[in-house]
Amino acid sequence: MKTLWFAAAVATLFVSNAAFANTRICVSVQQKSWYKPAPPPPAQPPPPPAPVAMPGFEPEPAPAPPPPPPPARGKEGAPAYVGGAPAWPAPPPPPPGEITVTRRRIQPNPHEIDPTLHLRRMLEYEVTHEPGFVAVEDKCEQRITIELYQLESGWTVFARYSGTEREEKVDHAELDEFAELAQRVVFALLRNKPITHTITRENVLRADSEQNLRTINGTGHLLFGMGTAMRVGNLQTAQSQTAPTANEIRILTPVSIQIGYRRKLRAWGLDAFGRLNLGTENTGVNNNDLGGHVDYSKSFLTGLHFLHYTDAPGINSFYFGGGAAFEIAQFEVIRPVANRFGGDTRDSLVGGGLNIDLLAGYEFLRASSVHFYGQLEVNAPAYVMNTESDSGGINTWMPGLTAQIGVIF
Repeated sequence: MKTLWFAAAVATLFVSNAAFANTRICVSVQQKSWYKPAPPPPAQPPPPPAPVAMPGFEPEPAPAPPPPPPPARGKEGAPAYVGGAPAWPAPPPPPPGEITVTRRRIQPNPHEIDPTLHLRRMLEYEVTHEPGFVAVEDKCEQRITIELYQLESGWTVFARYSGTEREEKVDHAELDEFAELAQRVVFALLRNKPITHTITRENVLRADSEQNLRTINGTGHLLFGMGTAMRVGNLQTAQSQTAPTANEIRILTPVSIQIGYRRKLRAWGLDAFGRLNLGTENTGVNNNDLGGHVDYSKSFLTGLHFLHYTDAPGINSFYFGGGAAFEIAQFEVIRPVANRFGGDTRDSLVGGGLNIDLLAGYEFLRASSVHFYGQLEVNAPAYVMNTESDSGGINTWMPGLTAQIGVIF
């Protein structure tokens, strides 16, 4: 028996401690209005003062109101006197086709839902079902205050929790969404999370899917630039007229021409471009009778670069960014003397792949619709150039640099 009493006491103490550990929260819902109040009626002029009687004189009596005109007798439509007062005949019925309007007083609907009471009860339910919290009527430790502002349809809802001083807003909620609204508001306030992070498949509001987003319009510019590139690779190189070729590290310096489109959005930019690189070095076939010497001919690139401006509103601004470009490159290899028939002394080698780019630049005179830029890029291929023919081949990684100046308009 003592064991049972001891267990009951421990259980009672545990339950009371658990109840005591819950944060007691009072919930209030208020319906407010942000509509402009009606202007007050114009002030009426004060009544004229009463006449003042002079000493020794009596004020003149006010004239009596004129008697009503006597009713016409003997004519059609004249009133009949009933009890000393004229009694006019009933008005004639409306002509055919005329619509009569009868006004009647609208009785209040006894089944109309009070939105404040409805939402408050939903909130109390959600608070009580959150671990560590309980909704109470008095002796509350914290408060959740909801303000409803009437719209043409539904309400804008402001919710605030005194425990974390967090306030959340829902732009539009209808009466049939109060269950989902209460769930999200309570979880957001008590767990100190943005209400946008509380969406699940079961509590989506109409405002979440029907919201019209305003977009920021950027500015678009055409871009034209010229410069030079530097490519480094291990290529077959002629040693002398009669000696075989050997692999050597060579620096190639093609001319670079670029056209593109630059889209600016505040501190960000996007370049979509096409670029042509033209080789500037070409070894004569007379210097390589055995063939196999490789020269850079040309390449075409198309890519996207993302930019960030350090001084977006400034007249001049540095920018940096990165991106990628797909490149197709053409090389020419000298044929051996024995294979130079028909006047064709070179074979073409074609290869390509994706380049990863890092860049930095400077735009100046940006207050004008036509302004200028200078740009330096680091180009790192994500591939190895590997191609060959009967006369020779290439198997090398070819990183490089590109320097350009250009105009934006």
